Amino acid sequence: MENPLRGTNPKTAAIRGSILVLITAVAMLVGPTPGALAAAPTPPPQPASGPGGADYRWSATTVRSVTFTDHTKDYWVFGPSGWQGGGTAPSAAPLVAFLHGWTADDPKYYQDWIDHLTRKGNVVVFPRFQTSALTPPKEFAANAIYSIKDALARFPADAPVKPDTSGGMTLVAHSYGGPTAANIAARWSAEALPRPSSIMFAMPYDRSIDASLAGIPSTTRIDCVVADEDTTVGRTGCDAIWDLTGHVPASNRNYLWMFSDAHGSPALTADHRVPSSNNSASVLDALDWNGLWKLGDALRDCGLSGTYCDYALGGTARQTSLGTWSDGVPVRPLAVSTTKPACPAGSGAKGC
Repeated sequence: MENPLRGTNPKTAAIRGSILVLITAVAMLVGPTPGALAAAPTPPPQPASGPGGADYRWSATTVRSVTFTDHTKDYWVFGPSGWQGGGTAPSAAPLVAFLHGWTADDPKYYQDWIDHLTRKGNVVVFPRFQTSALTPPKEFAANAIYSIKDALARFPADAPVKPDTSGGMTLVAHSYGGPTAANIAARWSAEALPRPSSIMFAMPYDRSIDASLAGIPSTTRIDCVVADEDTTVGRTGCDAIWDLTGHVPASNRNYLWMFSDAHGSPALTADHRVPSSNNSASVLDALDWNGLWKLGDALRDCGLSGTYCDYALGGTARQTSLGTWSDGVPVRPLAVSTTKPACPAGSGAKGC
């Protein structure tokens, strides 16, 4: 008698054939075993240091809100706390004015970026300037100017970190905050505000811009960023601001295009919501820390101290790089121009 495990017996062979068919059918239903298919590449993490990086010299932030009967003058002040940079904690920090988008009049919509700016060592003033869709846009800049001036005039004497405006101030703006920031910067001298040393325009709107922006100093460093899938404002705001800031030399002014990249998972989506936080349509990813946050940090330092300018301006690899996917493939970089560029092929941005 032959060993049935050898499979020479016809009955045994038939049984084995039936078992093989059953196993194959189960495998087809269940699908590949874990690891049988290569995992999709993952996006870059936040860099450890540098502009946009996680080398925070402060561990936390403080917040103080100031309200008025006219709530369009309300504002919030964010300050750094919990010094962890070694040595004696600084008692002063650069001033950043953060100008929000249409009806995004609460810091929660930008909390991640605000926390990043504060923990990097800035005092951030967030003017409300709009309480509803009924607030006239022509009043936005005046409202924000009132808030900034009031914040500086009434800054608590016992605050552990006070704003240092000796080198000017940085303006960070999203959407309708773009024209508001442009108008503030143009009116700085007449309004006795700190000089605008740099302006970060993130997907700005094209409306309610002063007829002349000649009051913006030619030394002001400017980045204007278009998101390739921004169907809300697209390129219209950067185009309008660009046409009015021709007195700022090419060495101080860049027009940037940010692209989506679906090489891995989750995909990176360059739309109007890139800067936002705390809503279901926003995410925090490389387009923030390697894109907008990096540019904002670098513009601040370039404008105030002449450092990190190659991260802010000039079309260098440090400025344009958004990092690499986990498989080593570079994220599609920023496109930089010193003139108004043509729309990239296939762009979904408004105005293309």
